[in-house]
Amino acid sequence: MNRTVAVTLGLVSAFGLLLGASTPASAKDLIEYFQPTPIVGSLSSSAWGAAAVGPRDTQNGLEDATMKNYCYWDGQIMRGPDGKYHMYASRWAQSKGHSGWGGSVAVHAISTNVIGPYVDQGMAYTDSNGKGHNVTASMLPDNTWTVIVSDTRPGDIFLSNAIDGPWSFKGSITVNANGLDSSGTTKNLSLVILPDKSYLMATRFGTMMTTPSNLLGPWTVQAAKVFTSPAGYPSGSREDPVIWCSGGQYHLVYNYYDLRKARHMVSPDGIKNWKDMGLAYDPTANFIRYTDGTVNHWYKLERPGVFLENGHVSAFTFAAIDVDKASELGNDTHGSKVIVVPFDGATFDTDTGVAGNACSTYSANSGVPSTGSTGGASGTGGTGGTGGSTGGTTARDAGPSDSALPKDTGAGGASGGSASGGTVVTGGTTVTSGTTATGGNPASGGTTATGGNTASGGTTATGGRTASGGTTAAGGKPASGGTTATGGNTASGGSSAVGSTGGTTTATGGTAPTSTGGATATGGLPTTGGTAQPSAGGSVASTGGASGTTVTNASSSGCAFAPGPGARHPMSIAWAFAFACGLAWRIRSRRRR
Repeated sequence: MNRTVAVTLGLVSAFGLLLGASTPASAKDLIEYFQPTPIVGSLSSSAWGAAAVGPRDTQNGLEDATMKNYCYWDGQIMRGPDGKYHMYASRWAQSKGHSGWGGSVAVHAISTNVIGPYVDQGMAYTDSNGKGHNVTASMLPDNTWTVIVSDTRPGDIFLSNAIDGPWSFKGSITVNANGLDSSGTTKNLSLVILPDKSYLMATRFGTMMTTPSNLLGPWTVQAAKVFTSPAGYPSGSREDPVIWCSGGQYHLVYNYYDLRKARHMVSPDGIKNWKDMGLAYDPTANFIRYTDGTVNHWYKLERPGVFLENGHVSAFTFAAIDVDKASELGNDTHGSKVIVVPFDGATFDTDTGVAGNACSTYSANSGVPSTGSTGGASGTGGTGGTGGSTGGTTARDAGPSDSALPKDTGAGGASGGSASGGTVVTGGTTVTSGTTATGGNPASGGTTATGGNTASGGTTATGGRTASGGTTAAGGKPASGGTTATGGNTASGGSSAVGSTGGTTTATGGTAPTSTGGATATGGLPTTGGTAQPSAGGSVASTGGASGTTVTNASSSGCAFAPGPGARHPMSIAWAFAFACGLAWRIRSRRRR
């Protein structure tokens, strides 16, 4: 690159920064977006578990702190109408060791803090003595709720009108293979709701299947085994997918149980064209850390789950075990629990999001939202316009508008008539946690700011404020040998100032600039052969008179000028202008004496 090109690029880059131009952040692996975990209780070095885990907070997530009763697994969080966080998980007797998972039951736990502690409320339902494993849960578009269990049961569906039950068993899912591989389609189920309110399910081996409205199906296999096989990752140990939509695209995280690592994939429609994006998590890395810097290293993390707030993942849940499963024998100091790890989903979606794609406003991973969704970026048009007081149509993370449940009040585009927030923040036209953000109808001063009332763009200013012609031009004393120079009344629209030198009136030359916008330019009273003729509506400022120069924006020294159509040679005008300035300065100096 030669020096000239380098300097030019540097200046362009600097100019972009001055204008506030943003440069997309470089995409990172998903593991890099996990955040430090707040300490809810205190860090204990004497809690159950292998020493390698490190000092940990027993009040994070869901666990039996004594490790004398239960081992916990799975873990899906939803926020209820009561403002509390409800987790659906599985548990079994600690005395059975990890192999006791085959006899697990589905349980319901509640916390006032998304991090925990979650208090076990007992079995979620009594059907089949509460039997259930690979437990997940979701709010549905009709404001009902579902708990789905699999592996120990063939994809069984429970429904309720309330987040905490009572739950009714509706049956087991049915699957239409559609000519594709349907193995594993009743295991490790993860649900997402599509924009048209139909359902998409990811299954154990990465098979994607859909159903129009009935959770029982039939579910039609649309794509089989979409998991990729990066170098060094054995294809035979893939399981535990979790699927969600944010930032205008679908995300899939799945676990390699042999390697104890997980991968992250994205797809535009959640069915096909999946692309591997890199490492999702690795328990040997330092990604589970507390706000004081303490790091935990669980031996294995499985059954990932996500909790979305305002359309972005704000936390992951993991089933965590401190030793290899074969070494967890029961009645010892080892076991498993559900942990909650904060995640910076807003930044993640900004970095990886895709503009123009839409996610459903019905989120299967959030429940009732706690705050409104963002209507768009700040508007820039207009003078002092506001983007609207509320975020437009009431937005919900899940389910349609319902007066019985809390509503979101989304924030519209910030001040400005022209909303650069026509494109939704964090990629995509639709905000996941609210209603679809649209550009709105054009408003004077710019396009309508998203998420609110039509941005008026401030005071209607088609061309800005009323153009002021400056203060009265100096030279009010009689000019030598002629008529008194009026000095020009203040030209509040860019009109010409009138003066005379040596008895010959200096009239404005040609047509004065048209005043666009603001009030009608009064333009003073220019001379037209001795007859005053006001300018009309900010159009022609003055007409007639001998050819001369139109004085625009005259300063207090009376030195500003612009050559008219009949102006003389530029050098002559320059000398005359310089002389006039000097004369005006001397007259003012004498006055001050």
